[in-house]
Amino acid sequence: LLAQARARFPAERRRYAGILLDLFFDHCLARNWPDYADEPLAQFTGRVYRVLADEPVLPGRLALIAPRMAAQDWLGSYREFAVLEQVLAGMGRRLSRPGVLDGSLGELERLYRPLSEDFRQFYPELMAFARGELRGEP
Repeated sequence: LLAQARARFPAERRRYAGILLDLFFDHCLARNWPDYADEPLAQFTGRVYRVLADEPVLPGRLALIAPRMAAQDWLGSYREFAVLEQVLAGMGRRLSRPGVLDGSLGELERLYRPLSEDFRQFYPELMAFARGELRGEP
């Protein structure tokens, strides 16, 4: 499924398709949260932010961004597609090749329906895999 989703991107963008899929799938999860979890998204994200705040030593960059992440509700904000533009701009600044993600929001917009369907197929498989891993199943 992930190979199929990556193949939807133009050839020149496929090197970064994994990053774009991760971001878009985060959007899909936040947008469709009630389909996958009983706990409301705001309650879940609040719990995540509290865990981060209570952790005395966070690794590197996370220690710097965790307070801002909570104050601006980064996880919950992924519900809104428009937020992805800001996230992509931030990612683009951190990549070694400037401008490599330019135009990618338009591609995500153009691919919105098929990638959303890819997510709907992929996420239940991911959940089943994670449950198996937690149980120690092969």
